[in-house]
Amino acid sequence: MKFAMGPESVRSTSGTVHFRKQLQDPEFRRKFIHTLILLFAFLAMGISRSQHGPAFLDFAQITGSNVEEASVFYTSLAAGGLVGSAIMGVLIEKVAKYRQGLLAIFSLLSTVSDSALPWSTNYVLTICLFFLNGTVTSAFDSGGTFDMMHTWGVGGKMYIRILSFLYSAGTIIAPFTVEPFLSEKKDYNATFCDIHNVPQSYNYTDGHVADILNETTFLIPESCLPSESRIQYGYLIAGAISLLSGIMITAECFLSPQNAKRETRNEKLRNPRVLPRWLRLLVLGSVGGLYFFNCSSISVIIGYMMAYFVKDLGWSKGKTANLTSLYWASFAASRLLCMLLDRILNPRQLLFISNGLGVLSVGGLWLSIIYKSDPGIWICMVLAALGMSGIFPTGLVYIENDVMKVSGVVTTVIWIAGSSQGILMPLLLGYLLQMVSYKWYIYLALIEAVLAFVFFASLVLIVKTLVTKYGSIELENTVDEEETFIEKNDGTESKCKTRLNV
Repeated sequence: MKFAMGPESVRSTSGTVHFRKQLQDPEFRRKFIHTLILLFAFLAMGISRSQHGPAFLDFAQITGSNVEEASVFYTSLAAGGLVGSAIMGVLIEKVAKYRQGLLAIFSLLSTVSDSALPWSTNYVLTICLFFLNGTVTSAFDSGGTFDMMHTWGVGGKMYIRILSFLYSAGTIIAPFTVEPFLSEKKDYNATFCDIHNVPQSYNYTDGHVADILNETTFLIPESCLPSESRIQYGYLIAGAISLLSGIMITAECFLSPQNAKRETRNEKLRNPRVLPRWLRLLVLGSVGGLYFFNCSSISVIIGYMMAYFVKDLGWSKGKTANLTSLYWASFAASRLLCMLLDRILNPRQLLFISNGLGVLSVGGLWLSIIYKSDPGIWICMVLAALGMSGIFPTGLVYIENDVMKVSGVVTTVIWIAGSSQGILMPLLLGYLLQMVSYKWYIYLALIEAVLAFVFFASLVLIVKTLVTKYGSIELENTVDEEETFIEKNDGTESKCKTRLNV
């Protein structure tokens, strides 16, 4: 008697057999390959985007700016994201036939713009480059997510979670690609090299003289000057990975059959609920508020982690980069965990846990900073990442399953909300850090986590009380393939369109 062992036993399982049969279908195989390429592209995008946080102080050093001035880079990046999301929101459905071509173009432009960022030493030019990078990257981000929903519909919620997980996996890699090239101070003697409290920044590239508000000057000792930044090489590494993904998307665009470019979804798999205009606006407002404050809280925590921990707590850049990596590792682990919990909990329950954990963990981080507990800081950073990371993909699944179809308008609202916070918060936080107190880093993150929970609660209340009452279901073309085949052979056509109140 022979027993199935090792790989043979794996291949004989019903799940893998079913998957192998699906792969024999040319349409499924094409969609699966398209999904794999898109997943790799989001991994590359996670690497490229997440280098900005650890490199924040180096961008300030390269351009000779202080924290408040360098915060404009984030504002410009977010403003570009707002424009890019709006552009893709219009194009993605207007020219659906060329959707893959749009993704290819924005992917390649994102690679070029991202690689060019650290080579600019001019402050204004760097602002423009951040704006361009935000435009093309957010356009690809929103278009890629919409394309994934477009391809698989409700049945593709697992692919959406994998997409988010791989993006988070890229964010883990990012600090390791840029950390070896960060500048570091040669001397950390607090009394000898305390230049962080100078009200107005000095230009690292213009010698050893720093300006003070009263226009007097003093000399900075040579041993206190930071070493030269080489983040250009870290950005080139990320650019090479992004270029590979862009080439793959472009190749697929040229090699895919024409009918595949036009038809990448099955409308029968989408949420058929239709909402009246006023209710749709109310839902989108709550969704926008949830994503605005969730993205803002994450942006504050990760975007200003280097500035806060180095300048206020006195950590080294290397130690802070390690904390950044741990945060992103927990971020990715949470999205992987959500894929498993999805079989046990519904999207609404997952959102409640994620938002609640986000509020509690940021509150714990505040207490850990007050009582100067390094272990508490590390633990709360992990918990904050675990709580906040699941909100973005789970929110998409919740909307598609329980509210309405995630259309181009919905994704545009989400990305505009995420981008608009990046316009306002860097200006606000940059001013508070530079002119008031670095403690506003944690104050603002906590306020935004609480507001994200409030908007989530309002969305759930709207869905339970108004959507279920005033929403309607529109069923169109619901006959299955066998019935359609029989009807075509009989020379007849049928179209079922029914509108039912929920």
